[in-house]
Amino acid sequence: MELQATPYTVPLALAVVVGTVGAAISWHQREGPLEVSAMGVQLSLALWSLFTLLTVSAVSLFWKQLWFALFLPTIPLLVVTTSLFTVHFVGRRDWLTRPRVGALLTFPLVTLGLTLTNGIHGLFLVDVGVDRSGSFAMLTYEFGIGVKAMAAISYAVAIGYNTVLARRIARSRNVYRKISAVISLSTLAIGVVTILSLTKLSPFPHFMLVPFVYVVVGVFLLSMGSVTFIRALPFDRIFSIVESRLDNTVPLARDFVLEAVDNGIIVVDEDGRIVDVNSTAKRMLGLNRPVGKPLTTVVRPEWVLECGEIGPVLEGDEPVHELDDEAWVETPNGERCYQATISALSEGDEARAHVILLHDITDRKRREEQLQEQKEALRSRKQQLEHQNERLDEFAGIVSHDLRNPLNVTTSYLELFEAQIDGDDDSAEISETDIEEMRTATERMEAIIDDALTLAREGKAVTETEPVDLSETAESAWETVDTADATLRVETDTVIEADRGRLRTIFENLTRNAVEHGSTSPASQTRQDAVEHGSTSPASQTRQDAVEHGRENVTVTVGDFDHDDAAGFFVADDGPGIPDDRKREVLDHGFTTSEGGTGFGLAIVTDAANAHGWDVTVTDSETAGARFEFTGVDRVNDDSRTDG
Repeated sequence: MELQATPYTVPLALAVVVGTVGAAISWHQREGPLEVSAMGVQLSLALWSLFTLLTVSAVSLFWKQLWFALFLPTIPLLVVTTSLFTVHFVGRRDWLTRPRVGALLTFPLVTLGLTLTNGIHGLFLVDVGVDRSGSFAMLTYEFGIGVKAMAAISYAVAIGYNTVLARRIARSRNVYRKISAVISLSTLAIGVVTILSLTKLSPFPHFMLVPFVYVVVGVFLLSMGSVTFIRALPFDRIFSIVESRLDNTVPLARDFVLEAVDNGIIVVDEDGRIVDVNSTAKRMLGLNRPVGKPLTTVVRPEWVLECGEIGPVLEGDEPVHELDDEAWVETPNGERCYQATISALSEGDEARAHVILLHDITDRKRREEQLQEQKEALRSRKQQLEHQNERLDEFAGIVSHDLRNPLNVTTSYLELFEAQIDGDDDSAEISETDIEEMRTATERMEAIIDDALTLAREGKAVTETEPVDLSETAESAWETVDTADATLRVETDTVIEADRGRLRTIFENLTRNAVEHGSTSPASQTRQDAVEHGSTSPASQTRQDAVEHGRENVTVTVGDFDHDDAAGFFVADDGPGIPDDRKREVLDHGFTTSEGGTGFGLAIVTDAANAHGWDVTVTDSETAGARFEFTGVDRVNDDSRTDG
């Protein structure tokens, strides 16, 4: 095929390149049918330019006629691809039924068949020839009825999609409105210059005006970026002038308000595709060119840290619907909490679109959290003060009641001593027994005072804890108690969060209680009597049998447990145990079965546990002895241990 150079070669070749690059970009950025149809529009323009270039570049009549026959179907092809793009762009994919799509695609195919067989029927071109009188050979022809019919159908379809675009321009705002205007003006421009070519009023041969217009706009769009270019277009000023002529200032005020408000606003169509968004929403979510994209791809579900009903919508499991939800989102500005309200925009009973209103409530949520923390601190402080007041009342009771008896004993003997010294009572004689009883009363007062002070100290709330090893603390406490021939067995390596000193006090008092009451020595006889006269349950009978068979030395076991309903640690012994009807009251302040006891040992255990926020339960050990279980304990990892 012989080719010739013409003044139109370079611009037409450039139009081919621009169309091909535009199609490649659309294909690379495709996310759905919208981008695929946009690629079809670009390819149609590229083919339009290519076949026009080949027509003017060929020399012989055969090749010129062949290339022009292949060019003519690109006109309906551009109309069809633009129609498909417009339908997807405005979100009316439901219009694209199989029969309609088939009819549209048939239009360029039928045109191609008729142009290739034009030599038989002559419907498209007549009087075809080559004019060689100028500097290059030109194809000459007259349009037949087929070209006129093709043009009529093409313009009818073009009027249809331009009407749809005009309605979209009237209903949309911001960037989406500008994009609609650019598309509409582009299609109108193609229609106008095509009319000039059909009527042969164009200064250029064939249909070159379309490639020439396209190459100028296309190069600018590719070099400057379509969104940047579209934002710079003064369509808003034009729209405002037109609308003001119609005495309608609402749309203009709407644009100002939506861009000025602090709330983010996103409008999605019935397919969940973003059709409008204000700058606040883009700043909130860090969005970049979201218009025209599905909501599920723009607002990624992995950005959402915590949400409720809106989660399935963002993941695409549910369609966009009316709801009101709060969501914590990871944004470029850190974690933010947004209140998301979705409202329907309806035409009649059918929701045509939805508006998503985003309100930043992060500061409010954090203030609520701080207020809740303050309330919890005040509640804890109140409970601590109430607990301390209870300790003061108990301390006053100890001073007024428990100390009164040994104090009266001491006072009586002092009066006896005074009478003997003064000689007022010759019968007053001081015996060794009197001195021993006074010493016992004094020691009892000292023990009561020590226990009362410990009780007041251990009842204060624990504010600071550290990782504490149960086994090390139990063994350390064991060394400070007179355990006689008793045995300690540790069956745990658990580390818990606790106040080391108070945990040690718990072990000391439970160890002392087990040693004093757990053996069959005279010191434990009172506890045995309590068993013998207490509950006759099987557990208590087992404990009684242990006593009768002469078990003398108690074994104290420290371990941990993890049941379905609770977890913690325990201290158990194999002594006679505690009757079922007294398991609750043994933890009360002042309860004792020993004449020399103060009744505060187990109360101190209870207060120290409660100060940690733990619960104490008295039950039977595996050997029918007493077992004290502590629940509500926070465990830590082994690598968090510290030396005790």
